[in-house]
Amino acid sequence: MTVLAIFLLIIGTLLVLLGALLVLIGKFLIAIGVALILMGATLIAVGTYLLIRRLFGRDRGRSHLW
Repeated sequence: MTVLAIFLLIIGTLLVLLGALLVLIGKFLIAIGVALILMGATLIAVGTYLLIRRLFGRDRGRSHLW
């Protein structure tokens, strides 16, 4: 009975540690995903702004600064 109790204790501890590791990896992946979403939204906003500027004709006679 003692061997079974020790075995269950070790397996339970490993499962808890594995679960905690997966939670940390998940939080890291969520943080990367949020950063990518924000960068994508920023690029979409800049592209939309430039297209709207070109459609309204405010960008015709100027040379590019970059």
